[in-house]
Amino acid sequence: MNRKGLWGAPDFLRLWAAQSISETGSQIGQLAVPLLAIGTLDASATELGFLTSARMLPFLLLALPAGALLDRMRRLPVLVVSDVCRALLLASVPVAYALDVLSLGQLYVAVLLVGAFTVAFDISYQSYLPTLVRREELADANAKLTASSSVAEMAGPAAAGVLAGAVGAAATVLLDALSFVASGLLCRAIRHEEPAPQTTGSASLGSLRKEIREGLGFVLRQPVLRSVAAAASLINLASSMLMVLLTLYMVRTLDYSSTMVGVVFSVGGVGLVIGALCTSRLIERLGYGRSITGGVVLCAVGMAVLPAASPQSSLPFLVGGQFLFGFGVPLFNIAQVTLRQSITPERLRGRMNASMRFVIWSTIAVGGPLAGFVAEAAGTRAAIVVAAAVGALSWLPLLGSPVLALRELPEVHAET
Repeated sequence: MNRKGLWGAPDFLRLWAAQSISETGSQIGQLAVPLLAIGTLDASATELGFLTSARMLPFLLLALPAGALLDRMRRLPVLVVSDVCRALLLASVPVAYALDVLSLGQLYVAVLLVGAFTVAFDISYQSYLPTLVRREELADANAKLTASSSVAEMAGPAAAGVLAGAVGAAATVLLDALSFVASGLLCRAIRHEEPAPQTTGSASLGSLRKEIREGLGFVLRQPVLRSVAAAASLINLASSMLMVLLTLYMVRTLDYSSTMVGVVFSVGGVGLVIGALCTSRLIERLGYGRSITGGVVLCAVGMAVLPAASPQSSLPFLVGGQFLFGFGVPLFNIAQVTLRQSITPERLRGRMNASMRFVIWSTIAVGGPLAGFVAEAAGTRAAIVVAAAVGALSWLPLLGSPVLALRELPEVHAET
């Protein structure tokens, strides 16, 4: 590796640029698609909840087998193919809109399939990174990648709101598709010689099940990974509910414009950027365990602020809650992702990342429909209170776990 560190590592810089571009496009699309469903297709709260769920459902259905399969193959080609397929799927949405044949059914299918290829991309990218950079550079690499994601979360929603108001939500989705084209080209340009996969066993169904059990068992038996996964699951369940509910609340109760909705969500992005820029120093000062715990507590407090937003006084609470939540996310994520990459043997990294994604992200698939059902049964604001209460409990799984005591990265966990 070049002595200039990551700034002198062109292949890492290509991966970083690819991720930055696709994350920005994804953040634009993540708001543009619900705005399209609300404004053009008059989606209800339940329909919007299922649309959000469709994006994350593949993590529930496909993450575990994908992790086992991806441990059998080189990860870089998977990144390229995933980007190309996501670009084509998203491009179908503005085409259907232009032909006046767009339906909620098509949105569900497109979002579901994009989610499936996102499963493959995310597991591959997190498993590929430790082979691309040195162990001592891993936290810095994760911090840089998280910082660009944070910038995307700050700029993306605001850009989506402005663009949706100016050129329409359907045209805005096209930018998401183009971002995946650019990301795929950058990944294709990476020249790093990836190590051959260490898992070379039979591809039979029985063997695949055995490997899935091995990866999931590693996560569930490892006390640090188990505690982190439980805390992150509660955060994601609450935040996925709030994403649906706040969008509806701002549009239909507070009468916010698309631009204003984007601005509110972008404030969370400001917190993400500031948090990402501070995280390396905070980890160095606090250690990994207290950084993980502190990030969870900040996320919980940020979500607890949001129900105070009322029609009489909404903006300060929405902005304050989004900012605190945004600041906590990178502190938690950078520390826990670096930790789990470091303690996992190379041959299990794909399955570990898949198992963590399965546990952590599958709650997002539940959160969207749950938010819709609660909102239609008790009202949107009551549902926001329920979601915030779930988020406020997210620090509990860390109590009594070994996480708090971790200051430095431990050695790779012994395989069992």
